[in-house]
Amino acid sequence: MAQFEFDIKSLYARAFGLERGEQFNAGELVVPQVQEGRPYESIRDLPLKEGDAFFQMRNSLLGNSPLGRTLFMPMRIGGLMMPNEPSVEIVAKKTIVETALAGQGRRGTVKELISIDDYEVVIRGIALNFQSKKIYPEDMIKGLHNLFLRNEALKIECAITSLLGIERIVIKEFKLPDMVGIQHAQAYEFVCVSDEDFDLELP
Repeated sequence: MAQFEFDIKSLYARAFGLERGEQFNAGELVVPQVQEGRPYESIRDLPLKEGDAFFQMRNSLLGNSPLGRTLFMPMRIGGLMMPNEPSVEIVAKKTIVETALAGQGRRGTVKELISIDDYEVVIRGIALNFQSKKIYPEDMIKGLHNLFLRNEALKIECAITSLLGIERIVIKEFKLPDMVGIQHAQAYEFVCVSDEDFDLELP
């Protein structure tokens, strides 16, 4: 069956009101060399130079679009490869208590760091039917919805999240923005928070 060319950039802008950069060209990338004989295991196990870490993490998860284009930063969540290389937005926050300084003429506050909050991870992408412009990408959306229905922390595999030490996420919200007039594409959005193991100490 014939495949069609699609402009994911314009579909993304239409669905989310945000611009995406140009598509990744694998031929223009100079990838740092990993030491021969030492397969990728952990960022802490590699003799890295400045700037190497992101690319070595990226190359641990390879992916191509249905049209054969190499993806720059593929993402897999709970074992499911996300359609068409979604964008990822990460927000990190700290809980800080600020106490005003007492006394006449004294300005400012004393800051006390209480904790570093979970990371908020927002994933936005486009599910596309590359075979027909008239058929909705039903199977892709079912797969994404099934991820949302899983009441557990899900493993996330992506270069940028690995770089920040985010290995598991919990999906809080699943959104399907309106795609008026487009039958073969559906935008999707996950709002997630990071999840970490912790040790419970009993007295």
